[in-house]
Amino acid sequence: MIYNWKKIVRFGLPLLTLCIFIEIFAGQMLHLGQKTLVVFPIFLISIPVINGVGGNIGSILGARLASGLHVGYISLNVKDKKMQENLITAILMGIITYAILAILIYYVASFGGIQMGIGLIEFISVILGVGVLLVCVISLVSVFTAFWSFKKGLDPDDIVAPVVTTIGDTLGIMLLFLFIGAVGI
Repeated sequence: MIYNWKKIVRFGLPLLTLCIFIEIFAGQMLHLGQKTLVVFPIFLISIPVINGVGGNIGSILGARLASGLHVGYISLNVKDKKMQENLITAILMGIITYAILAILIYYVASFGGIQMGIGLIEFISVILGVGVLLVCVISLVSVFTAFWSFKKGLDPDDIVAPVVTTIGDTLGIMLLFLFIGAVGI
């Protein structure tokens, strides 16, 4: 595949513009949930971690799929064994990472003097619940976006990362508030 900057801009600019508007919406969700975040500041410091890990795992998976598609290591088939292995690995890495980070965030915040207002088990439940659901959705979005863009003759490296990080940021915030409510906090 030969890179053409005009094609990259023609498809990338509208996509990035759409992503900007979706990220503004995500910021508005944070604004609407500010009362919860003021009462439980530990969740406020968790948002960058939740969104960062989800976006990173989805982007890494997308990059691996893009590379595999470019060199023929992975085929455009959901039954492709290598694609499935990459997908399962991404989801497992996400689950392990969120579990470890939930514990670390709780204790670092506690030692840092941040008012908790929530127990360790409740906090881990929320973060792990959000993380597992987020990484599963983001991983599927990554696979779909990589396959779709490759089929359309676009470079998945230009498409997957913005789509995955935007959906991850927005969904991460939505899921956090959903799980906070579900746990009854």
